[in-house]
Amino acid sequence: MQIKTGTSLVAGAEKNRSGSRRILILGVGNILLRDEGIGVHAAKELQKQNLPANVEVIDGGTMGLDVLSLAAGVDKLVIVDALRSGRKPGAIYKIYLNTEQGDGIRQLFRQEKQSKISLHQVGLLDGLSLAERINRLPEEIVIIGVEPGVVDYGLELTEQVERKVQEIIKKVLEEIQDDIHTK
Repeated sequence: MQIKTGTSLVAGAEKNRSGSRRILILGVGNILLRDEGIGVHAAKELQKQNLPANVEVIDGGTMGLDVLSLAAGVDKLVIVDALRSGRKPGAIYKIYLNTEQGDGIRQLFRQEKQSKISLHQVGLLDGLSLAERINRLPEEIVIIGVEPGVVDYGLELTEQVERKVQEIIKKVLEEIQDDIHTK
């Protein structure tokens, strides 16, 4: 797991010194399985950006319950991951999970148990579901998903998914633009 720091992710931490909303961008996936690693590839590209101090970018790999400690004290969580829905490889999805509605994560988890769309989602969704039960979820959770083309042994993304990396970065930055403060 690699972290580009702006603020500390200590459990229960308050907003950063400037009082701005704390944002965590979490790229997840398995880079050993080609397109399944899109979230990690996107996180590495985002770590090259000049982001303000209230934004953290983490290469979360295949984390599961670890998301509990990372989400503590965060106001907005943006997850980038490979999601299967049967569309064309490289299709990009944006899913908003409004945690104020109560059972949002648990409903998604129940749906995904029946039709798994992310290859490692059980661990991640288990962590988010548990965080929801103990009231430690961020106010906002956004999942930016990309339809994988090939999920098989290999380190490189397929051409269809590789071509979408900059568009993913743009969507993440658009998603957080109202919450970031320039240095």
